[in-house]
Amino acid sequence: MRFRFFTAFFIAVTMVFSALVAAAPGKYQSFDRKLSPVDEQWVRRTLRSMTLDEKVGQMISADANIVFWNRESEEFKKLRHHIVDNKVGSVVIFRSEVWSTAAVTNRWQEMAKVPLLISSDVEMGMGMRFDDTPWWVPNMAVGATGDTNWARLQGEATAIQSRALGVNWLFAPVADVNNNPDNPVINTRSYGEDPQAVARFVSAFIEGAQKAGAMTCAKHFPGHGDTATDSHIGLPVVDVSRDRLNNLELIPFRAAIESRVGSIMSAHIAMPQIETELAAPLRKLTEKDSADAEFVSQTETNAPKVTLPGTLSPKIMTGLLREDLKFKGVIVTDAMSMAGVAARYTPAEAAVKAVKAGADMIEKSPDIDATVAGIKQAVESGEISKERINASVERILRAKAALGLHRKRTVDLNEVDTVVSNPRYNEIAQQIADHSITLVRDEKQLLPLKAETPIKVFNLTYTDEEDRFVTRPFVDQLRSRINRVDSVTFDPKSSEADITRTLARIDSGKYDVVIFSVTVRARSGKGSVALPPTGRRLAQDLIRRKLPLVVISFGNPYMLSAMPDSPSYMLAYSPFPVSQKAAAKALLGEIEINGKLPVSLPGLYPRGSGLNVKPVTK
Repeated sequence: MRFRFFTAFFIAVTMVFSALVAAAPGKYQSFDRKLSPVDEQWVRRTLRSMTLDEKVGQMISADANIVFWNRESEEFKKLRHHIVDNKVGSVVIFRSEVWSTAAVTNRWQEMAKVPLLISSDVEMGMGMRFDDTPWWVPNMAVGATGDTNWARLQGEATAIQSRALGVNWLFAPVADVNNNPDNPVINTRSYGEDPQAVARFVSAFIEGAQKAGAMTCAKHFPGHGDTATDSHIGLPVVDVSRDRLNNLELIPFRAAIESRVGSIMSAHIAMPQIETELAAPLRKLTEKDSADAEFVSQTETNAPKVTLPGTLSPKIMTGLLREDLKFKGVIVTDAMSMAGVAARYTPAEAAVKAVKAGADMIEKSPDIDATVAGIKQAVESGEISKERINASVERILRAKAALGLHRKRTVDLNEVDTVVSNPRYNEIAQQIADHSITLVRDEKQLLPLKAETPIKVFNLTYTDEEDRFVTRPFVDQLRSRINRVDSVTFDPKSSEADITRTLARIDSGKYDVVIFSVTVRARSGKGSVALPPTGRRLAQDLIRRKLPLVVISFGNPYMLSAMPDSPSYMLAYSPFPVSQKAAAKALLGEIEINGKLPVSLPGLYPRGSGLNVKPVTK
């Protein structure tokens, strides 16, 4: 009966969502359609008319964080310089606001001689880059549902909302296979550790998003999942053979190519068994480098010798991706301000090497003026052939034609607030979160909580986030349903006195349930996803007390390894409000708990583990 109900519900949701896609403002056509004769003519005519400066500019992506910009502000002038003078072909948007983005991207498109590709990392929904929209769950939570239809709906919703505010190129999905529990930067951004399962979810996202009219980007080639170093702050080394790549890392990328993905992003990782040429040594950063790059100069004095990052490797970008995997779309670099490249090469050096390796688009160079000049000089000297430049520019123009940008490049501002954050899309996000909740251990059979009787709950949050109120949505959900919920938050700076007082309060409070909410998650540049010492100490003290304890990970799924004796363990995969709401509903028996681990917890639980807990019937 429950299966038939869920099937009927899912069909209904899919029908409603399909209607939304069909009625989406702008009626964007499928990205991966075959270009019409008119489109082909525009590509050929535009390429023939371009000067070398214009062609080089097409291969550069500027970057911006958009709030309100006066047209005479330094921020606006900087982008105008890159669009008008450097003739960049793309802009990537980082933390921004919806209305400002829609208005400013229209301005950019009006300035540009050739329409712009405008991209953003929206792999976890619009909230990942736009402050006034909600985050969706990370990919690993989608993987925990076991149903690729959710990934397809995820892609459709993201594409429709992105295009409504001027973003036509999604830097998503992540196609990395997270088979390293210590990975500090991929982690829950991956759909899981099984390459075949990841491939299915990646394909579903691509198909959903590109059908809805956006270009997608599978990242980070040839696979950033088996690293313990974040390429934002160092150069990871993945020392594996070609056979291993074929049987693991490349499987989702092959699936993406078969699904006609429009672009693939390179990874700043060294693969010495594939590329043997040594990378340049760490360089001394100039004052300008330190201001523009994402990282602080590395401190190691005896850094190991490593080979060329994949982004700069002809054997990886051309040999492996173009020739072996037969990828014909746009190759874009990961941000060139990241330490994986920028700590060893100047912006111009890195860009020239990336183009020679096979890249079509250089993303987020720390110095765009120097990058443009460097590539142009390399062409004029014969180091890079004009044919090589033409090939990249043609691929970029074909992508723009497929997106219909040569016909309509701006967005209708009157439609922005009817599409972005539409409640129907937000409901899809909540449904995915609800189906992702995974319970791998409940030794005392505490779940679901008996909220219909008066109970006292104590929530102890440990976080390494700056926001000490990070679990407020979760606590608010509990308080709306439970008579008494007390809550405190600790972080790495918490004092011993505060911890002692709180533990004494728990000891004397006679609480029916104690919840340990752990919000430690992967973030770019953070460097580690381990539970810090204060968090470990709290976990040990709570477990030692033999309390009616429920442990929830609102982030890193591997956190159980830091508290293996915990009597319970639930995964919500993120601290975002949709996940916190889902966790509260699961605790109280309002939804069925049926998520399955998309990764193994080493020495504890294999992939696919997960208890089923039926909802409370009323």
